Amino acid sequence: MSTFTQNLQLTMPELTDEQHQTILELADNFRILDEASEKAADTIPVNGMYKKGHRIWNTDLKIGGYAGWINLRFGEAAPAWQSFRRYRAGDLVVPAADNGHYYKCIHPGTSGVHEPTFPTTAQGTVDDIKNSTTWAPAKNYVHYDIVVPKVPNGYFFVCTIAGLSFNFEPNWIASEGAATVDNNVTWIAYPIATWEEQGTPCQFRPFGKIE
Repeated sequence: MSTFTQNLQLTMPELTDEQHQTILELADNFRILDEASEKAADTIPVNGMYKKGHRIWNTDLKIGGYAGWINLRFGEAAPAWQSFRRYRAGDLVVPAADNGHYYKCIHPGTSGVHEPTFPTTAQGTVDDIKNSTTWAPAKNYVHYDIVVPKVPNGYFFVCTIAGLSFNFEPNWIASEGAATVDNNVTWIAYPIATWEEQGTPCQFRPFGKIE
């Protein structure tokens, strides 16, 4: 009958074990060893699931830096949200300031100028158009103002040439990167990305300050 090692609980086959079962047990041993092994990188991971306590050693060692990073919370790793980035369906992000949640892009598009206010309710969603307003006539717009049409068309529009808008709403060109001229204003179109809350992210923090 097989026994187990004390620390990693690896299976120690007996000579009397069946060959097929022994192979399965050895394969499981390799999996346990791989999960237990400590990894090295020059930054924290941005994908994969990580257990609490998982350590990553820093390969870019220097004075004032850290020996590595340790995970304080079991969860999924994801990169931080970035403005004006094209996201595909299925891409994951975390907010710049940790809120205990990570998010999946459920509608592909381009992120906005400002980080959205991410929901913290399970499977809550948010469109990535923070600080946008509905287009208004005869209004002075400045660079990087964001508007959406009065009748939503799945796009947001960023002011790239400031000025005074028309007295009537322009015919929006709903195509990524297309320019819509609005009297003195020029708008560039971007498809709206939508995010959905997915659960708990991991939380790596540096350890071992190098003096």
